[in-house]
Amino acid sequence: MSLHSSPRPSPSASKAKRRSRHSGMAGSPAYARIKADVLAIVGALPYGRVTTHALIGARLSVIPRHVAYILATLDDIDRDRVPWHRVVAQGGAIGRHKRRDDQISRLRAEGVPVSAAGIVAGLDGVVVTRLAAARSRPDRRQATPDEMGSATAGMEPRASRARGRFEHPGTRLK
Repeated sequence: MSLHSSPRPSPSASKAKRRSRHSGMAGSPAYARIKADVLAIVGALPYGRVTTHALIGARLSVIPRHVAYILATLDDIDRDRVPWHRVVAQGGAIGRHKRRDDQISRLRAEGVPVSAAGIVAGLDGVVVTRLAAARSRPDRRQATPDEMGSATAGMEPRASRARGRFEHPGTRLK
């Protein structure tokens, strides 16, 4: 072993490092707000109906993978409180995760048809597309020009150097 080489980290140490790198957002206020919104939407899903990560993501303006991550990392208390099993991948596929069999059995118990391959059959008949409103997100509407005008109130429009002055449109600036 040379003086400058270091021992290779174990594969489990490398996994832990990757996990800790991604867990930075997990403690942030933004993550907590998104998680609360996801749980509110999932909690409002009716019995015997499903939705997709993509539909929830579109409703909250986050990528579907964030929704899937939030649901995959629920603790036992949240998993018992929220019907997480009613959220499937786009196209009705049920992911290959450690709770796959539990998710399939819960969906079948609610009357949702799931194929042997783990795909919700007849997804169009059981999918909820109109999702409940998120409660904790602030209003994200765009400000009107009048509301934004305070910074430019009382100012005259600026002349364009390419078109000349307002008083003499044909005159070029030097």
